[in-house]
Amino acid sequence: MIKILIVDDHEIMRSGLSLVFKREDGFELVGEARDGEEALQKTEETCPDVVIMDIKMPRKTGVEAAREIKQRWPDQKIIMLTAIDNIDDIMAVIDGGVEGFVLKSSSSRELIDAVHYVLDGNTYLHPSIARKAMQRVKERNVGRARKDSCDLLTPREATVLYLMGKGCKNKEIATKLFLSEETVKTHVSHILMKLDQPDRMQAVLFAIRNNLIALDCMDDES
Repeated sequence: MIKILIVDDHEIMRSGLSLVFKREDGFELVGEARDGEEALQKTEETCPDVVIMDIKMPRKTGVEAAREIKQRWPDQKIIMLTAIDNIDDIMAVIDGGVEGFVLKSSSSRELIDAVHYVLDGNTYLHPSIARKAMQRVKERNVGRARKDSCDLLTPREATVLYLMGKGCKNKEIATKLFLSEETVKTHVSHILMKLDQPDRMQAVLFAIRNNLIALDCMDDES
């Protein structure tokens, strides 16, 4: 059973999320919390497999709570629930190692899939959030010199990295590039190794911060 802790200051959100996991086979709801302070307490008490937490909450925000949880329990999986306009808060926790970002407007199926995805050792980033994060990093990089991606990545690796940044999973990348999924996995491994990054999301953000991939084509992509 996958143990879930839900953290949100709105009772209606907690009730709705609880119902999602109670109805789904293979999940156990081990607790609920109303704010970041309670999230820390409940995480210690219940040892959940995944904490699903709102970003904006009273007393202690999701940003603050996620940072403290990761400091105390580095292996704890966390998925943040957010609205797309919370990009500054999202950027604040990305470097802290949070494993997933799901929009509040997402379907219950997407949230469930995200839980499985992060438990498999991946980082889940909704495509809309990825695009916003790319744009925010680009804004911060205005005026900085662009580096040549060929110094680090092959053209194919740069393309795979770009699609990773759009939120595509390996199977989707394989379909788009007419490659086998195993070949895509190899490209992803090489990208992470060359950029010295621990996961897909960190690799994408590192590349954009350092202007390693073309930003204009990203912004034009739907």
